[in-house]
Amino acid sequence: MESNNKLKREYEFDSEDEHATEPMTHEEMRQLSMDINMLPCEKLATVVNIIEAHENFTDSDPEEIEIHFQNLKPVTLRELEAYVRMCQQQANKEKVMESMLESSAADNETEPNVNPAKVVNDLFWLAEQCELRCIFEHALWANEQLNHLPQSHFSSPEVAQSSNWHYGEMNMKRRALIMFVRTLMTSKYYHRTKFFLSKCKESDCLEAFLYYYSWYLISIRDRFEGDAEDLETKELSSDDNISELRSELETLKLNSPYLFDCFLNYLLGLVRLKCDANDMAIQAFSESIQQDNRCWPAWECLSSLVDGFYVVKIEKEVYSKTWLYNLFVAETMSRLLLFVCAIEAYTDVSKHLGASPYILCQIATAQSELQEHDGAISSFQKIRKSDPYRIEQMHFYSDSLYIRQNFTELALLAKWFFVSHKFNWETCCIVGETNYYSAKNIHEQAQEFLKRSIMLCPKNASLWVLLGHEYLETKNHQAATSSYKKATLIDKNCYRAWYGLGQLHEIMKQPSNALFYYKKAHKCRPDDSRMLIALGVMFSKLDRKSDAEKCFKKAFQIGDVEGNALIHLAKLYEDQNDKRNAAKAYEAYLTLYTEELVGDLSLIATSCRFLASYYLEQANLDTSYDYAQRCLDYDISKVYLFFEFNFISFYRRKETQDKLAKGSYSSTPQTQCNSSSNYRTPSDAPRPIGGGDDSIQTPFTERKEVNLDANDDDMNTNSDDDDLEITF
Repeated sequence: MESNNKLKREYEFDSEDEHATEPMTHEEMRQLSMDINMLPCEKLATVVNIIEAHENFTDSDPEEIEIHFQNLKPVTLRELEAYVRMCQQQANKEKVMESMLESSAADNETEPNVNPAKVVNDLFWLAEQCELRCIFEHALWANEQLNHLPQSHFSSPEVAQSSNWHYGEMNMKRRALIMFVRTLMTSKYYHRTKFFLSKCKESDCLEAFLYYYSWYLISIRDRFEGDAEDLETKELSSDDNISELRSELETLKLNSPYLFDCFLNYLLGLVRLKCDANDMAIQAFSESIQQDNRCWPAWECLSSLVDGFYVVKIEKEVYSKTWLYNLFVAETMSRLLLFVCAIEAYTDVSKHLGASPYILCQIATAQSELQEHDGAISSFQKIRKSDPYRIEQMHFYSDSLYIRQNFTELALLAKWFFVSHKFNWETCCIVGETNYYSAKNIHEQAQEFLKRSIMLCPKNASLWVLLGHEYLETKNHQAATSSYKKATLIDKNCYRAWYGLGQLHEIMKQPSNALFYYKKAHKCRPDDSRMLIALGVMFSKLDRKSDAEKCFKKAFQIGDVEGNALIHLAKLYEDQNDKRNAAKAYEAYLTLYTEELVGDLSLIATSCRFLASYYLEQANLDTSYDYAQRCLDYDISKVYLFFEFNFISFYRRKETQDKLAKGSYSSTPQTQCNSSSNYRTPSDAPRPIGGGDDSIQTPFTERKEVNLDANDDDMNTNSDDDDLEITF
């Protein structure tokens, strides 16, 4: 960390807006001084960095620094104020998170390690109740957790026996009806289910749930199938069927509240959620959990509606009497894009559920979102060994393989699931998006596969994003817009959808609209350098150069994922004719990134080309010659700088001959040359670490020998005898 701070201090850039900042009052300075004194020691290095960017400040020990605020420039004070506010917000978040985890740990202390028998009984109850009500997704989830629990969990005498779905409490006629409608639901005959239950929908909680749940599934299926089919011809339309269902459920709750058990309240929350009544949906889910805290479907939906730690804390104080709360916290962390915290929370949950593939998949997915694709691939491979036919979340595995360009493994994965799960949406996603069609630029076929995926899983925002990408490839901007917007309606924190909308409007030459959507994406992922770079590009196009500069700098400071923040910053300075700062940025880029780390070698060529011209203008012929020679290694800059290279070589030879004619060299010319302070020697010029070896000769890089005296001693003025030293 200390070395990174040194490096960033080395490449600080000059500011042009220092005189346009409003001065700070004495009271504000006093408050800022108090806030800085409260910062931890590791934050003070950044304070020094900010001051050095604007002031003639040379104190190198951040722990013994004395700041005289009245002597600092207004721009320095305002930047310090912004940094302190950011640190305070981060500290507040960490404090709330720690208190939440500590209080959660306190709950575990009152119930040591969570009774394994309770975990087993809760999962058995959940599996039976969900299967009885045809909530098959959650029944499968509960049964999977049961199957992977350690054997020791089942050995306790407290583990209850299965209740056979409570059929024993029903008379034979009612049991026959329930079995019949359950079979219809299993076969997805939702209209028939609704018809046969219409006469007894208010007789009991179970019949009421099955009736209204079949109605809900009809509405959802019709809406999303229509969206996928008509996406290219019209805007997405709302379905009045959901509104009618909500109205009837609300009336039923008023007239017959006794019918609303935890599952019917859960269904009411789902319907309210589809009608965008989020606050009322939270109320319904909370009531469901309060009736029975074993109702995991309500916990899961509630996690999707949590906007911050405050809401999590409130819910925890009321409903933390179950081990499912720990899983709720993990899900919430993941949905809030706090993936590091999510991994820790899922690891804690694994103490109760054992080596569950679900937990391992959630951890691997979080690693993929953190761009830790090697770790994600390793985790998914472990899952595939224990459960090779488990397809859930394998599309994240395919994403990581695609990004790491492991196309052989990706092809095997696609073929495997195409054989075993041909009509699953995950297979359609893997095959249609990342392998056979999209990777081969057959975008029409990819669109068909993704539409099929959406019909199979209409509530997945990622599928709508992928479909939007495919429409963007075929320049169907209207359909792409509809797809991205549909993804944002399903998940407002889907940064890929907001980013896709920004890209779309950028392509359509609408920078103001693009900036709006990029800001939305940045709000979802504030620490993602890609969002900041997109914002910087739009600010630059809108002639907001100062804002663009801040975005590019921050993208570099927080960790540049794609490695192009410095290039954008250099080009911004170049457009402003600020060649000094542009040269700093290009030199920093060449120092940090080698050819092995850069996918586009034209970026290195562009950097060398600019630096060759810049140092030529500065009459620093040695350094200019070095960068010009490196340009000759790349086709994109070879032709452009060939004549400039010869020009530099000619004047370097002429300069040497002039010095010889004037007797500038002593009897030890090598020492005399090295002692010159007017020119920078090639060994001082920044190069990529491990690259830029001048010993590699090309037809254009063959060097001329300089004739020094009558003895024909050779002196190579570009000798690489001295190793390049770069301090990090």
